[in-house]
Parts: sequence; structure tokens; C-alpha cells
Amino acid sequence: MKLDFDNPRHESLINDCDALARKYNKKGQEIANDILATVEVLRAADTLFDVPRSYRPHPLKVEYKGCFAVDVTKTHRVIFRPNHDGDPSFRIDNYKTITAVIIIEIFKDYHY
Repeated sequence: MKLDFDNPRHESLINDCDALARKYNKKGQEIANDILATVEVLRAADTLFDVPRSYRPHPLKVEYKGCFAVDVTKTHRVIFRPNHDGDPSFRIDNYKTITAVIIIEIFKDYHY
């Protein structure tokens, strides 16, 4: 999929593994590797439908309505929204039509 970022800081962290590891100091390198692996899975997939089920791609509700998430760890997710402005074939309920996303959170625990 084509990936964009709504926050330039997220994009720079994804491109700098050391900075990403420093951000999550206790288990920094392990978390950084998990985040990078998850982002690479999204990048390698042609559509959201192609993301392996083990990453649990799923739609979100409430404050993240219209967005999706995939698992990074048991409690943390990468959160993104489809990026299909003006594409008439796009349907939010059809994972096969989601071919581009905007990442809005790279390591979010929304279970609080």
C-alpha cells in the first residue's frame, strides 16, 4: 500500500530506527523493531485485505471513526485512515479497495 503520514515526526521516526528506539527507552529496540515490522507489512501489502490476519486489521469507532488499526503488540496499534480522495471505486467497508493510507499514530494504546 502507499503510506503517507499525517505527522512529519512519525515519518522521521519510521526512517530512523535509533530515534524510534530512544523514544521507547525501556524496551526501545524491541518496540522499534515491532513498529518497523508492522509498517513494512502495511507497505508490502497491495490492499488492506492482503495484510496478514495475525496483525488483526480492524475498523475503529468513537474518536477514531473512519480509521483502522493493526496490531504492533498485544495492547498497542498503528492507526491509519484510508487515503482515497475522489476515488469512485473506494468503499470503506471493502478492504480490497483500501490501497493507500495515512498513518496517524505509530504506537497507540487506545484501551484506557
